[in-house]
Amino acid sequence: MAQNPKLRSQEKAVVTVLGGNELLGVRLSEEKSEQEKFFFSLQWTREALREFRFPIVVWLSDAVATGVSQQAQDFWSWRSGVFEFEGTTPPLPSPAFFPDQHLPQEPSDPDILTTPTIFELIQQISEIQQQNFQSPLLVTLYNDLGNAYRKAYKQEQALKTYLQATDLAKALKDNPGQAKALGNAGVVLYNSGRYEQAITFFQQALEIQREIGTQNDEAKSLQNLGFAHCASGQYERAIALYQQSLKIQREIGDRNGEAASLNGLGSVYKSLGQYERAIDFYQQSLAIDDRNSEANALNNLGNVYRSLGQYERAIDFYQRSLEIDREIGNRNSEANTLNNLGNVYAALEQSDRMLALYQQSLAIFREIGDLDGEAKALGNLGNAYVLLGQEKRAINLLQRSLEIFREIGDRNSEAIALMGLGNLYASLWQYEQAVDRYEQALEIQHDIGTRDDEGLSLFNLGCALEELDRHYEAAESYQQALAIYKELKLDHMVEECEKAIARKN
Repeated sequence: MAQNPKLRSQEKAVVTVLGGNELLGVRLSEEKSEQEKFFFSLQWTREALREFRFPIVVWLSDAVATGVSQQAQDFWSWRSGVFEFEGTTPPLPSPAFFPDQHLPQEPSDPDILTTPTIFELIQQISEIQQQNFQSPLLVTLYNDLGNAYRKAYKQEQALKTYLQATDLAKALKDNPGQAKALGNAGVVLYNSGRYEQAITFFQQALEIQREIGTQNDEAKSLQNLGFAHCASGQYERAIALYQQSLKIQREIGDRNGEAASLNGLGSVYKSLGQYERAIDFYQQSLAIDDRNSEANALNNLGNVYRSLGQYERAIDFYQRSLEIDREIGNRNSEANTLNNLGNVYAALEQSDRMLALYQQSLAIFREIGDLDGEAKALGNLGNAYVLLGQEKRAINLLQRSLEIFREIGDRNSEAIALMGLGNLYASLWQYEQAVDRYEQALEIQHDIGTRDDEGLSLFNLGCALEELDRHYEAAESYQQALAIYKELKLDHMVEECEKAIARKN
């Protein structure tokens, strides 16, 4: 008042207090949360506020207002009235940032876990090249060097090295070496979200394996093709591929491979919203006596029951999976399971447990040097802070997550991160920024062929455009999303799109 002439002149005025919605209700490192400090200070602030001869309006969310009424009762009793306002923002469906579809085994080469260092391999390659530039041993060493680069998240160097192995193996008529290098190159492309290119390489590997009659490798390539088709939203094709791999694995008695194909089929049916069929395949996988496959099946069952809203059952399956992960020392799977548990507690609005689980997941990914996992965990924490109304913290985490995905070349996750940022800006009513992020995500999704994610970005884009009164463009986005979801037979999203279109008419 002393600094404002208008207030000193006793002109009519209203004092408005903002920022209450930004207060975090979760204790992080301090003894009291920001909300608790606020409630405590209100008791002492009331007397000072009596000095104002003007009405005071305090803007609060429902949750914070309830907290004031319960924890600052003297201040609450001083109120003259409570006014409730309802927002008109259409709900934006949030994508799962770290997809909880826990795949049974990512297309990969187990040799990657025992590869010598990059420096050692380069030295060996150099020594052999000096003696014989077309030594058959170089095919193996190129594959090993590619594995080392992949383990270090140097995807482009890995791809280049696998292609060297492919070319040399072809020249030497080393069909097994060529098939292996093609498969490895496909894995790099798969991991970086270039699914159509990955399919091309997996298909070439498959053709060679069929020629030379290596049934085990043939089944593996069919499985890899199933992964890539599922990731790009080609669900019917993925089912056919998994069924082919399953048939071979049962014929040759590959029980671990059989469990992986059953898990893959379950994941496809989960994506299609056919939860009973998904559960059936996961249960079949669970019956196979392999601890790693058992942990994956339990995790996948947790994902299904979370999607069904049966959170207690989901928690039980995740906990059982977590016990096995720790028993067999699978740190990567442990981190993924902790993430999935965090997703359940987010749905249950148990903020403390949600944050703790995401933090544990992040710590493990950092410990094992999994940059992709670290970026996804950072994204989950960012989305958690969005739920808690802590947008500033969320932006920093989501932006860092996006930077890592771009560094390591994971285009699919980059697009999902952009979707998360779009949702964040929409929640802040910064719809122009939201539109920009959704459009960036769409460009990537269209390029790499992730049809279900493309549908979600189009739907979210329609919601943001609607808020900007760009109604024709919004309707167009909803129609495009509807066409994709009808094509993919995702009935629950077809219904959401039809509701949005009806709202426009």
